[in-house]
Amino acid sequence: MTEDHKTIICTICCREKDRAEGLLPAIRRYRSDRIRKVHSLARKAGLPFAVLSGKFGLIDGNKPIPYYDKLMGDDDLGKIIGLNTAFLEKNGIRKVIFLLPDPADDPHLRPYLRSLQSAARAAGSKLETIFVPPYPESLIDL
Repeated sequence: MTEDHKTIICTICCREKDRAEGLLPAIRRYRSDRIRKVHSLARKAGLPFAVLSGKFGLIDGNKPIPYYDKLMGDDDLGKIIGLNTAFLEKNGIRKVIFLLPDPADDPHLRPYLRSLQSAARAAGSKLETIFVPPYPESLIDL
């Protein structure tokens, strides 16, 4: 991710992962229709794509990562908020468009949302949260 991008589009990781040994780019490691759709929306909008990992915090979609099995919990919030804040500040991100399933339907998603809300406040970034599906046709207007 380059510093000239001030807006990113991101979504959360998923349980289904490619179990291949070694490192794979995040976009290939995660096996989710939601992640593929959000990645496609980011590409169409010409914006960088990131994933909010329960283990690594916010990561560039192309970052090579190992296989892992980690669901973010409340005990992880301090660490993940720090990682998310560092990612936003390092990359000069001013706006985050965050697409995720509604936490009202899945309480396990609440720590992910809270971690990004806190990090965005700490980094001075605007957070635009969109619950999916449905997937917006155009993100450029957001």
